[in-house]
Amino acid sequence: MNPAAAAASRPSTLLAWLRLMRISNAPTVATNAMVGMAVAMYSCVDPLVAVKPAITAATGCVMIYLAGMMMNDYFDQPIDRRERPGRPIVSGVISENSAILAAMGLLASGVVSLSWTGSRTVPWMLLLVACVQAYNMMHRSPLVGPPLMAICRALVPTIVAIAAAPGNQPRWPVLAFFALPLAGCTLAISLAARHEAEPEDQEMKDGATLSMAAAIMGGAAVMPLGAVALALLLPTGGLRLALYGALVVAAAWWVVRGMFDLVQPGRGPRGVMAWIATLALIDAASLALLGHARLALIAAGCALLTRFLQRLIAGS
Repeated sequence: MNPAAAAASRPSTLLAWLRLMRISNAPTVATNAMVGMAVAMYSCVDPLVAVKPAITAATGCVMIYLAGMMMNDYFDQPIDRRERPGRPIVSGVISENSAILAAMGLLASGVVSLSWTGSRTVPWMLLLVACVQAYNMMHRSPLVGPPLMAICRALVPTIVAIAAAPGNQPRWPVLAFFALPLAGCTLAISLAARHEAEPEDQEMKDGATLSMAAAIMGGAAVMPLGAVALALLLPTGGLRLALYGALVVAAAWWVVRGMFDLVQPGRGPRGVMAWIATLALIDAASLALLGHARLALIAAGCALLTRFLQRLIAGS
């Protein structure tokens, strides 16, 4: 290959790697981690103490997420050859061996990063790795795949909260009200994503599955209010509540826009990506409720960043 041709091939190869990792969705994992850090801070006398272990744990979770996405394409090759021939591995842009070696390297790096945050984090990290691997091998099962993906998302704030909380002991009831909504939203996204390659599917056209998924997302988005109702959190001030409400309304709008795409032939992936980005908005609302307005605004920025990156690199 001459130098000019080699230079021309580099951007497409880099883009293929970024697409293989679903890098456009990575900001949503970061916002999941921010929620875990905020829960940990709620238990700290000096909240700044939680920042360093939270960043270390978040980095590990992001690496495991990226590794899981790469492995997903590796295991999906037989299906991708029929349904998505443009994906990096089946199109031949990235070799099978390179993909799996890179995925294993990222996975190992994530494991090492999380191991540094303390021994009590390790069992939860191993559970995350096990769920990621199980999902990649069994995600085609409608009974197993969506719940496994939901567990993976809920484990991100859980692991970060454990890593950053004093004595590695977060306030578990509070954590539950913020981790479980992520599980519910991810379950809804997984249900919708099962139809993205078949836009003419009658069940989706009738709206039964999509309506159920949207209802799950709606319920999950407001679930954190239960922590306030049960006095697990201090009463929320007017400004925080206004910010929370604005972010929930924005999330609802993205869900509706995503629903519109999901029922349109050929636009299913766009709808799924919109719902994935909505996770960051829901995280932003949670952060507002936890009293971290600045982190909430950063998370909202991550949601916008995700939508921007999805236009460049497909996240579904």
